[in-house]
Formats: sequence, C-alpha cells, structure tokens
Amino acid sequence: MKRFLVGTAGHIDHGKTALVKALTGIDADRLPEEKQRGITIDLGFAHAEWEGVRLSFVDVPGHEKFVRNMLAGAGGIDAVLFVVAADESVMPQTREHFEILRMLGIGRGVAAVTKIDRVTPDLVGVTVDDVRDLARGSFLEGAPILPVSSRTGEGLEALKRALVALARPEEAEREGRAVRLPIDRAFLIAGFGPVVTGSLVSGKVSRDQKLELLPQRRPVRVRRLEVHGRETAEARAGERVSANLAGVELSELVRGEVLATPGAFAVSSLLTVRVHWLPSAPPVRSGVRLFFHHFSSEGRARLRLLDARELLPGTSQRAQLYLSAPVAAAPGDRFVLRRLSPVETVGGGVVLDPSWPPSARRRAGDAERLDRLESGGLSERLLLWIEQARERGAGEEELAARAGVSPAEVRAAMAGPIAGGLAHSLRRSPDRYVAETVLARLAQKAAAEMASYLASGGASVGMPRSTLLARVLPSADPRWAEAVESALAARGVLRIAGEEARPPGREELGASERDLSERIAAIFRERGLAPPSPSEVAEEVRHRQKVVEGLIGYLTKKGDLLRLPGGWVISRDAVDTVVSRLRGSGRQAIDVGEFKELFGLTRKLAIPLLEYLDGAKVTRRVGDRREILRGASPVPSGKGQG
Repeated sequence: MKRFLVGTAGHIDHGKTALVKALTGIDADRLPEEKQRGITIDLGFAHAEWEGVRLSFVDVPGHEKFVRNMLAGAGGIDAVLFVVAADESVMPQTREHFEILRMLGIGRGVAAVTKIDRVTPDLVGVTVDDVRDLARGSFLEGAPILPVSSRTGEGLEALKRALVALARPEEAEREGRAVRLPIDRAFLIAGFGPVVTGSLVSGKVSRDQKLELLPQRRPVRVRRLEVHGRETAEARAGERVSANLAGVELSELVRGEVLATPGAFAVSSLLTVRVHWLPSAPPVRSGVRLFFHHFSSEGRARLRLLDARELLPGTSQRAQLYLSAPVAAAPGDRFVLRRLSPVETVGGGVVLDPSWPPSARRRAGDAERLDRLESGGLSERLLLWIEQARERGAGEEELAARAGVSPAEVRAAMAGPIAGGLAHSLRRSPDRYVAETVLARLAQKAAAEMASYLASGGASVGMPRSTLLARVLPSADPRWAEAVESALAARGVLRIAGEEARPPGREELGASERDLSERIAAIFRERGLAPPSPSEVAEEVRHRQKVVEGLIGYLTKKGDLLRLPGGWVISRDAVDTVVSRLRGSGRQAIDVGEFKELFGLTRKLAIPLLEYLDGAKVTRRVGDRREILRGASPVPSGKGQG
C-alpha cells in the first residue's frame, strides 16, 4: 500500500478544515477554542484510504498569528492540497502559505477552489485564473485546479482521484531508511505516560523499539503505537503516528524534538545552507537575526553569508546559520526563515551540511569546496568530508549520520573513490576512511621520523612503534593508529618487526651495535627472574637509555628477550627454566602464592609471568589456580609479543 502525507494550505476561513471533513468524514478541529472561533489554531489530522492509497491529512491553520503552527505541520508533508475560496480568491495568507510551500521544496499538489456553491460560475472561473497565475513557474504549475463544494459534495470525487494520483512509488523506499519522526504534540495519558505525535518522515516504528530523542540524544523506548487513532504493532513512513514512550518525562518533551534511530542523524547548532530570499523581502547583510523553522522545530538564527556581502531580494547564496538551539538536520532538509519584526516570511532554503566547520573568514579553496559540497553526489560529498577529517579519518557511521543515509549506502558510495585511488578504507577501526592524499602525507612523515630517529643513534635497526605512532599521529586512539600503521606497512613505507618499525631493507646490526646487544642480553640472562629496567641496563652498559631501549626491542624481536604483559622484559632463558621446573615439579596445578614461593618472585612479576604462560599454553587458569599443561608446545619466541 502506498502511504503519503498531504498538508492543507491557504488563507483563514477558506474552507480547509471543512474540505478535509467532507473528504474523510473526520473533523480535524480538535480544540474547543477552534470550534468556538471557527478557525484552526493548531494542527489537525485526518486520514482516508482510496484505491489502495492511504492518505494522512495535516490540516494547518491559515490565520497569520498561527503561521508558526502551519510551519510545524508543513515540514514533513509530501504533497499539498492548496485551498482558495471562490468568494475571496487569492488573499495575503494564501500567498504566504504558497511561498512557504515553495521554500519547503514541496514538489507536488493539487489546488481546490472551495465554496463554489456561494458564487456564480463566472467568479469561480476568475478564482481559477487567479490560482493559475499564482502557480505559474512553481511546483503547482500544470497541477489540477478543481472547483469543489464541501456542503453539496460537488467536485469531491474528482478531487479524490487527483489526490490519489499524487502518490509515488518512491514513497515505499522511505520505509527502509532510518526512523525520523518530528514531534508536533506531547501530552500525558493517565495510566500510560507521555505520548508524542508526529508525521513519520522515514523509517518504520514498532512496539518496544529503542529510539533516541534528539537533539539531546536521550534513549527512549516505544511502549504503544497508534496510527490514525488505532493501536498497531508497526507504523510506516507517510503515516500520522502517536507513540507512548518509556524512559522520558512529559516535562522533557517539546514540539520540535525528533524521535530517531540511534546515531542515524547529526545534531548541530551550525548549518551550512543555500538561502533563497523572496522578491518581496528587504535586502540583508551578514549578522541579521531571524526566526528559523525546520520540520516542527522553531528557534532563532544568525545568518552569515558566504558568497557575497549582501543578500538581495529574489536572489540566493550559500550561508551559515548559527542556531539558538541544536537541531537534527540532514543534507536536503528544507527550512523557512521569518523576520523577527514585523513577523513575516522572508526566505528559506536547503541544508547542505550539518557539520561543516565555521567559516569565520574566507580562505583559499573555500568556494571550490562549497561547490563540491553543493553540486556533488553522495560519493563526492563523502570524499570531501573525509578530506576535511585529515589524519583523524572519518568513521562510516559518522559519515552516514552527516549525510542522513545508512552505513550501507556509505559503503556503496565509497566503492568508486576507493577503486579510483582517492580514499582508503581501514576496517580495523572499524569501517573508517582516510583520504589517499592524507595517507601519502603520513607515509612521508613516518619515513622522515624513522630516518631522524636512526640518525640520532636511537637504534640501529628500527624505531619503537609506539614512539613512531606518537609522532606521526599524536592524540590518535590506539586502534586507529595501528590501522594507519598497517596501511603504511602494506605500502612498503615500513616493516613491523615485533615492537619495532623498520625502514625497508634495514635488518642487520653493525658490529658495535651487535656487541652492545650481546652485552644487554647477557645482563638479562644473569638477572634471570629479577629482570633489570631499561634505565638500569643503560647505566650498566654506559649508553644512552634511548639506544638501549631500541636494542631491547631488537632482542625482543629476535627472541632472546620476551615482553610480558604490563611491559616487563625478561630473558627467554629464564622463562624456559620456569617452564621446565613447572613441568618437572610433579604438580597438577599451582596458585599465585605457590608460584611466587617456588621461584622466589615478587607479586609484581609473578602475575605478568603467569599471564604470559597462560597465553603460551603452558598453564591454564581455572578459578584461583593454574593447571600445568604437560603436553603443551614450547614457549613461542618473542616475535609479535607485547
């Protein structure tokens, strides 16, 4: 079944609510004040199902004072039922609603000329012509303009057919996307708790589903669901939804928040956008403050222009909006801007990026990057964001949230740039991307750091990996640093040898370093189960500690020394002796105290040594004791340990 949202629009008292009731049998005026005053103050809702198409109607107020409520309902609609009364024709709020719909990017609709039972056919024809003139050059140009009477029923069947024809096959595709439900109402039901309502823009919501409340990213759970007043196990994109939530209080729920799939959307107080300024709006410069409307949220924003110093009537340019409160936005989202005083619609536009860095001053390449952002497809935008991330790289989920798409769509879009040598995927982090230009720069930096380290006498064969990574990628998390290191090794920039990173072709020690390494190995053998620290070894051999640490790494790689958990370095001969004595002791198991006593160890060394033996399959921990594995293989060499 096709599902989509239809919003009404038009001047006050032009018969929007009466028309919806005539079409659906549902009175969308729900507030007593609305019935008393005869106007729609807040959003009203109705639904119908015709010819296998389920339509959800959002009936919005027409009075100027309630335009902000109209904006709250119009943000998520797919099509518009544009209403103009035959006895008044096009009026001020008719034009303002029309401009708002244009700014929101509504792409389809149908016009209804109402109250035809009150006027002559000639006046009906005049109103039809006025609507046609208003729609010229817009999304409504060429749309049906149908005379109807909510009182007599004339023209209603033709209007129903025209509305059904607005449904599109792509509506179903939205169900496969992340959940996005802008909240337009929140209230309490005794015995159930807080309930929110909204138009489900994308995704599917089911009972007991875990979602998050944006922008605060508060986790919530859906307890009960209703679609059009009936309890259901699942709601789909294009439907009006009521959701009873657990994990949140009513006081924490306000219009403008969004229920969403956890992590699926970026939250930001700075949006990079293209602004369209109405021909009737006054010119403005950077810094002007405006009302900002996005789906059901509203707040204030400061406009900073990026392409020119002034925004003239009837023009558009790129800009940044500094918001008074964060919103959950995605590229392609539409918004509306209104003046603070007098309050009137002056423009709107489309979100280009919710996470673009602030452009406090114009820099070389800014215009070119913004061109790529605005005109490029998903692959181009992802690559641009990965380049912006520089050495930090960009995670797949981070990119998906910024683009407002799924991680699977990111993977598919990145296949081209990766195959073309523009980006590299490092999946150990996991699913993180780095630009090839950045990786090449890191390769040069790594080669230079190793050359400098070796030239300073730090080691004769290689450089400690931890030291290299700290210099090449300062402040990087360990998993990301190791992923980059592996990528550099795959490119032949370095070779990983135990705890060392070595330049290509650098394998053997010189005669003097070989002699020194043998002295260091002898000291560790002599100390046995009381291994020295690097500083103690450096003092004994009378060499700089940096040199000694490099050669300890070399001996660890060679297998003469072993590195235990916690950083201890010990002679392999000492560990072999422990293994032989354990297996020859006749014991089946041993605890830490017995192990310490048997070998005369401190607890600081006993625990790391036992953990090493567990990993080498010499012992196996069972509760507080270790079983001694008689048939286990010999202790492995130090290669790759640590």
